[in-house]
Amino acid sequence: LDGVKVERVAAEPLVEDPVAMEIDEDGNWYVAEMPGYPLDLSKKGQIRKLIDTNGDGYPDKSIVFADGLTLPMGVMRWKKGILVADSPNILYFEDTDGDQKADKREVILTGFSLSNPQHNMNTPKFGIDNWIYLGHSGAINSFTYEDIFGDKGKEITFPNKPNAAFLPKNGNGRNVRFKPDSYQVESLSGETQYGHTTDPWGRRFYTDNANHLFHEVIDARYVNANKNLVIADAMEKIPDHGNACEIYPISENPNHQLLTDVGVVTSSCGITWYDGGAFGEKYNKVTFVGEPVHNLVHADIIESLGATFQGKRLVEKKEFLASKDPWFRPVNFYVGPDGALYVVDYYRQLVEHPEWMSDEVNKSGALYNGSTKGRIYRITKKGAGPMDWMKSVRLSEKSSEDLVKLLSHENGWFRKTAQRLLFQRGDKNIASALSDVVLSDTEYGPVAALWLLHDWGILSPKDLEHALKSDLEGVRENALQLADRMMQKPGFKGNLALNESLIKLADDPSARVRFQWICSSSYLSLPKMAELKAKILTKDIDDHWTGIAAIASSQGAEYELLKFSTKAMGATASEGKSEFLGYLAATL
Repeated sequence: LDGVKVERVAAEPLVEDPVAMEIDEDGNWYVAEMPGYPLDLSKKGQIRKLIDTNGDGYPDKSIVFADGLTLPMGVMRWKKGILVADSPNILYFEDTDGDQKADKREVILTGFSLSNPQHNMNTPKFGIDNWIYLGHSGAINSFTYEDIFGDKGKEITFPNKPNAAFLPKNGNGRNVRFKPDSYQVESLSGETQYGHTTDPWGRRFYTDNANHLFHEVIDARYVNANKNLVIADAMEKIPDHGNACEIYPISENPNHQLLTDVGVVTSSCGITWYDGGAFGEKYNKVTFVGEPVHNLVHADIIESLGATFQGKRLVEKKEFLASKDPWFRPVNFYVGPDGALYVVDYYRQLVEHPEWMSDEVNKSGALYNGSTKGRIYRITKKGAGPMDWMKSVRLSEKSSEDLVKLLSHENGWFRKTAQRLLFQRGDKNIASALSDVVLSDTEYGPVAALWLLHDWGILSPKDLEHALKSDLEGVRENALQLADRMMQKPGFKGNLALNESLIKLADDPSARVRFQWICSSSYLSLPKMAELKAKILTKDIDDHWTGIAAIASSQGAEYELLKFSTKAMGATASEGKSEFLGYLAATL
């Protein structure tokens, strides 16, 4: 795309078969390598650490930090080491003796299926609410290779804590979040294949082969509030240009093993919200997905649309990034400390799985062509300086007070890294500094500050009241999520100022805030709750998700909801009213 610059910053032999990367608080660069795809389960996977030995800011050496992995599909910094997604396990590796190689290996969470690789658990990410999120979808029947990919999973458990929380078999085939220290684990309401992402306020976006852009609209916390409500899905496909949309490759002599889906999205993966702040305002609400079968990167602008969103092409009739090389296989992305977008290129001749290819190709010896290769590209705005974070980033040396300031940084890498470090430190002496961030109404910092205060048990009614009145839609949304967790606790229950703020938000100008209000009302106790819901329904009834949320939040009060909503909505027919009443009748 015009206005951007691409440079190759790592390639074989420094990296081979890369599928994911992580940059930690001190500029250490970890890369997950998966040579075993598609059929080799002999544990050749590894985590490689890239090193700059001459101080020019670019890697010139690499070492194997951890090995013996089956099909590693994600890496995340945690405490003094890293978490690695390698079905059936989430593993923790740490170098305890300073030789730059992990000598500690621990299974943190286990039980995930080992199915066809694109369905395996993947991509651990630290969330705005201090949970670690995993991409995950249901296991599939691998008819041709059931002997090696037949594991459909077990209960998902913490092996070192037998009495801890657990999930049913394979987590019901949905995304999972967990907290290692408190042994908490939960299923989400949505699922994804390889990759997942959030915007700066924690809204979750997924991808799945031909359907490149989903939004998880309603959280499992709210869907599960009414056990009688049955819905087909908690996610919305949001591209305005359609699912399996047309794309614009420039590959020379492409070799498509699957003769269907040529010229449309068919292998989307690695979905990433760009939050680096270095490309200009046009990129502030953009997601990237890799389309490795067609050797390109597709980009969408995400715009609010009622309770959910709409994605529209960043550019028409061409792609953000495309290669003439048919071996270019962009499978993942990372936004770095410099605001650059890093593209992880698996670089293989074939990426289609042999389950769906001809025997002739599978037996040709070409399945692993390129398995000693791999590239990582750095994309910046034209005129940007050279890469220097490997020698300059040292956040571990910063005080907790300085890390608090970074919660409002324009680059999401600094915000998320600072929040993770603060969460791990557990330094409650910075409570007043976090409250100051909440009161500051800066664009990004308040949400992270609120969730840190909440997790440490020191969120005050004053903090919450201010957040509920924030000028920022995303802050008000998160404040409602915190309110539905806090309003039954001492100091919050019966707080007239908080109740007044919550009642006012039922008439919020933002459709997203009104939707969150209805969701949160499952756990709130306010005067005239049914009338308040009916007021929102009257305004938003033709938004499918508003009706769903109203029913989800009304277990035991469905008839009251029916009475007030029919009166408020009036007798004029509409598709939204009909759908809402159908779901409500079925629930009753």
